[in-house]
Amino acid sequence: MDLKAHYSRLHREALDRVRQEGFSYDPHLLDSTDTRKGLTLLLRPEEHLKAAFSGFVDAVRQVAPGHHGYPPSDMHLTLMPLITCYPEFRLEAIDIPAYRQLIAEALRDIPPIPVEFRGVFASASCLMVQGFPGNAYLEQSRENLRRLFKNSNLEQSLDKRYRLVTAHCTLVRFQKPLLDTEAAAVLAILERYQDRFFGCQHFKQVEFVCNDWYQRQKNVTLIESFVLLGKNPA
Repeated sequence: MDLKAHYSRLHREALDRVRQEGFSYDPHLLDSTDTRKGLTLLLRPEEHLKAAFSGFVDAVRQVAPGHHGYPPSDMHLTLMPLITCYPEFRLEAIDIPAYRQLIAEALRDIPPIPVEFRGVFASASCLMVQGFPGNAYLEQSRENLRRLFKNSNLEQSLDKRYRLVTAHCTLVRFQKPLLDTEAAAVLAILERYQDRFFGCQHFKQVEFVCNDWYQRQKNVTLIESFVLLGKNPA
């Protein structure tokens, strides 16, 4: 897939909607009774990327305060949402050893995954940084997971909401209506950061976590970390 074209299309469609209807927001962010939990495989950015991402979050916060900017502890790239968060989810009801075994099999031959982060894009309620994998191993790991989970009896909701093909990181979520002046300022920041280079990383570890919808550290339980040991072909 041409990810650059895909990001551009998503961004263009979001801006068309924003210009007609304004930015939307997620009311659940301020809902203290939100109990949704699920299971996810994550890649965590290193400190240099967190610092670069935080610069963008701070720029947005200056012109549109009071929204959910991801702190460094919560920043992540989703390798695969295994079980999409829902209110009745209970970790103690999950066969964790079976999940561990399946995930280990899916990642067994996957080497570290290089990703370059450059530019930003929007949805109607979120601002994200674009990630571009340097090889096919991110997609290969996802395909391995899809195949193995399809042939298992484990609870899963892979691709239930949408088929994950990107390598983005969500950095800002709006949690209340934006003023017209705030929306205009956010659009200007998006334009300014459109081609901004944030940095690169070879992701060498995958986290298997139980999480809330927003991956807030206080609500995340690390179940296991998987080191990517596969060797790149000569």
